[in-house]
Amino acid sequence: MADVYFNLAATSESYKHVEEESMIETCEHNAECDLHSGIDIEVTDEPHNMRQLVNLVIAVHRLKKTLKPQSTEFSDEELCNIFFENVVEEFVTPTVRQKTASAADHYDASEEEEQKCFICDVRNKFLVLSKGVTSELQAITLQSGNKSRRVQLGLTTYIPSVTPAKGRPIALGVGGDLYLSCTSSSGKPVLGLEEVKKENLKSISGDMTRFLFHKTVSGQTGTSFESVKYEGYFISTAYSDGQRVDMCQSRDVPDRMTTFTLV
Repeated sequence: MADVYFNLAATSESYKHVEEESMIETCEHNAECDLHSGIDIEVTDEPHNMRQLVNLVIAVHRLKKTLKPQSTEFSDEELCNIFFENVVEEFVTPTVRQKTASAADHYDASEEEEQKCFICDVRNKFLVLSKGVTSELQAITLQSGNKSRRVQLGLTTYIPSVTPAKGRPIALGVGGDLYLSCTSSSGKPVLGLEEVKKENLKSISGDMTRFLFHKTVSGQTGTSFESVKYEGYFISTAYSDGQRVDMCQSRDVPDRMTTFTLV
């Protein structure tokens, strides 16, 4: 709203008349009341904006209410209250609540190029895709002529909203729109293959974290993959040949291997 200016001198006479009438009414109850004691009105020809005029009217109105029959003088506390209530403007700074770390499970795919590799366990068994009623990965020892059966995995790195204490989260693609996922079956985390569009994995949160694994490198070549959604469960292979690749709890399960080599 644009400021509207008035000549305070032109309006002071009528306002002064109203003020004097109010003071006369007060003095009728107290003979000792001095009409002009304790009130100073300064008239100026300088123009004032609407805000200043309104503040002045409010201040004088409160002065009338605050007047006491025994005296027209104001205490320091009363003057201070009038000043702060009618002159000082209040500014409120909004408070922004930050998201807590416990709710920060958001991951964005990085711009790094997808890493292509083959994976074999410590017994040199490679991962092979077995297609049946449901597709699954198996760990098989391959002869030189059968190396073409190896599954080439695509590793996509993700940037978490909060830096994890463990390895960097990744998604493991098996080719096409197939990705490894860790879900729960009968209360136990299991490894599976799900078909999902790559563009739907650009940003991951909530239940979609089943597609993510913490990649941790130990030593020079040892790599493990821990589920992001089910912490403490790792991708593992059995000691025996031709068994299904699955999840196991802990890296030290006697009949499972959780350390792999990427080639």
